[in-house]
Amino acid sequence: MELRVHRLQDTDSAEFAEAWRLYCRAFPLTERRDLKWHRAAMAQEAQFVCFHVADASGFIGLIFYWLFSQCVYVEHLAIAETRRQHGWGRRVLALAQQHGLPVILEIEPVCDAGTARRCAFYERCGYHRLPYKHFQLPYRCSESPLRLELLSYPTAADAALLAVFQRYYAAYPMRYRET
Repeated sequence: MELRVHRLQDTDSAEFAEAWRLYCRAFPLTERRDLKWHRAAMAQEAQFVCFHVADASGFIGLIFYWLFSQCVYVEHLAIAETRRQHGWGRRVLALAQQHGLPVILEIEPVCDAGTARRCAFYERCGYHRLPYKHFQLPYRCSESPLRLELLSYPTAADAALLAVFQRYYAAYPMRYRET
């Protein structure tokens, strides 16, 4: 089936509301940005790409990523509960890969069956787990940095690419949070 990819430009559409509901269900509070900060990032940063993805049968999921000159950072990917296990995740993830740049994303450390399944999904999609320590800066003042693992595509990112990613990460995505 053909994907219907709609770039979300603001938070006032029905597509954004549908994507936001999934975002809030799919990610724990510590891993998601408040609506106020998400809205600001969408309004101020052309490199912040937010897609609502559907097909003729309805909503499939979302992907929010940052398109930088040297890499793509996938901040959030979620597939609707009823659409999982049908290959949609791989197809939605390919939207970030279409730019021909290395892709970097974060996952929770593998510690149980759920986190192992997520990691295995990304590895099946050609992602490589990286040996570098990484902490997501907190989205809220009341939170602490969150330890996450990094993965990259199509090859394992080296220290030079990781340094580029960390500069972008601090300068752009992490600008949109409580401080």
